[in-house]
Amino acid sequence: MMESTQTITCECKLHSITLSFHEGMPSELVDRVYCPVCETHGFTSEKSWPIPGNWHIHFDLDVAKMFAMAKLNIDPQLVNPGFIIDGGYVN
Repeated sequence: MMESTQTITCECKLHSITLSFHEGMPSELVDRVYCPVCETHGFTSEKSWPIPGNWHIHFDLDVAKMFAMAKLNIDPQLVNPGFIIDGGYVN
């Protein structure tokens, strides 16, 4: 199983989080992350997916769908944030 890690700074630039990408999922899949205090600095986590620690993650679903189709032979219509998290592709 291929795994890589990437440290990503949140939108308010105060904190960072290290995420693991599995099965060769590219780190470009993560568009933005929001720390627990981002909203107090004017950033909204609307349309993002909650992850442990009160963080939120926003995915670039175009990247995810292209990866799923090309590398996993999965119908891109099945790809959504739940598919990515529940499938263990990012944590």
